[in-house]
Amino acid sequence: MNYRTTRIYLRSLELIDFVARTLRSLPPGYGFLADQLRRAAASVPLNYLEGCGRSGAAERRRFFSIASGSAHEVAGTLDVMHRFGVLSPTERTLGHDLCDHLVAMLRRFR
Repeated sequence: MNYRTTRIYLRSLELIDFVARTLRSLPPGYGFLADQLRRAAASVPLNYLEGCGRSGAAERRRFFSIASGSAHEVAGTLDVMHRFGVLSPTERTLGHDLCDHLVAMLRRFR
């Protein structure tokens, strides 16, 4: 199976695209949030693929759990950005929807 064509992987790349757009509009002075958001978003597809490459079920579940936790971290970072006034409610909702969908899909594999 080519894991790079799965719904989870493709949806995680949509999250990366969303985060990239969000970071381009981030005003100066919020680099700490940009770094946090960038790392957490990148962790979702990377840990998913790493889990897919593991032979043992427990190892796969561990990496899928890390990917899920990273999606939660993205959602939390979006909340913080919204509270700082640098992310609109509409954009926060879009990001949360992506994260929630990814977590739900990943949960099925844990």
